[in-house]
Amino acid sequence: MSAVEVKNLMFSYEDGKTVLRDISFSVSAGEVFVIAGLSGSGKTTLCRIICGIIPHAVKGCVEGRVTVMDIEPPVAGLPQTALRAGMVFQDADSQIISTTIEDELAFGLENLCREPDEIRLRVDELIVEFGFDGMQNTNPAHLSGGQKKLLTIAAVLAPEPPILVLDEPLSGLDGEGCDLVRAAIERQRLQGRTVIIVEHDLKLVDFADRWLILKDGEAALCAAPAEVLAGGSMFEEFLA
Repeated sequence: MSAVEVKNLMFSYEDGKTVLRDISFSVSAGEVFVIAGLSGSGKTTLCRIICGIIPHAVKGCVEGRVTVMDIEPPVAGLPQTALRAGMVFQDADSQIISTTIEDELAFGLENLCREPDEIRLRVDELIVEFGFDGMQNTNPAHLSGGQKKLLTIAAVLAPEPPILVLDEPLSGLDGEGCDLVRAAIERQRLQGRTVIIVEHDLKLVDFADRWLILKDGEAALCAAPAEVLAGGSMFEEFLA
C-alpha cells in the first residue's frame, strides 16, 4: 500500500519560477524514503507540498496529483494533512515554541482539543521514548542540538501521524547528535511509520530503503541505495 503518491507534479512560485518539473514517484507504507539533491533542486519544496504547506501557507501553482493516504493535500488543506504527515523543519529552534519540554510535547495535542488525560498519557509516552525522563520542566534552549532535534520530532509525532517528514534532520549535528536522530528514525521504522527524509549527503542516509535524486527540479533516479551506487560517477556529487 502506498502512503504517498505523486504523479506528474509541477510547481511554480508566484513569481513564475518553476521549481519542480513532471515529478512522479510513490512511497510505500512503512518505508524510509530519502529525497536527495543539491541546493535548489526542489527537495524542501516537494516535501512542503506533500505536507500541505504549499499551496496553503506558501503560495504557488501546483499541477499534477499528490495523494497522502486518503487525501490530496493541495485540496484538503493543512489541518487534515497534518494528521497524516507531520513535518520537522531543518532549524529546530524555529519550530520550538514552548519554554519546557513537557509543554512543547503537549502543545499540538492541546490545539487539537484532545482530552487532558489523553494528553498526559501521550506526553508521558514521548518523554520516555525520546529520553527526556526527568527533564520535563527543562527549557529547550538548554538542550544540545541533537536533543532539540529529538524534541521537534517527538512534538510532531504527538498526534501520531502515520507519515513523518524530516528536512535535513542530521544537518549541523555532531556524531552523538546524529546517532540520537538515527536511532529515533529506526524506532519509527520498527513501529511501521513511513519516514521521508530530505538530505543532500547520501552517506548520512545509507540506511534508507530508497533514494529519490532530484536534479534541477526533475527526478534523475529513484532506486534502492545499492542501485544508485552502481551508477558510479553519475551521482558522485552526492557521495563525495
